[in-house]
Amino acid sequence: MGEKPNHLRPFELRSYIEYLREDLIDIGQKMGLTHQLTIQASEKLDYFLNEYKKVSENNLSIY
Repeated sequence: MGEKPNHLRPFELRSYIEYLREDLIDIGQKMGLTHQLTIQASEKLDYFLNEYKKVSENNLSIY
């Protein structure tokens, strides 16, 4: 897994989340759901899902 990108726009963040989701599924199918790489991929996806939620909430509060 690569480094965490900084300052993504909401659309870019959504695209990155989709990439991470596909990566997680691939790793989980190949290595098993309890493998350390699967857990790391899941944690990374969780982190960016939470970031996306923060960005989305901030954008809604502007309007």
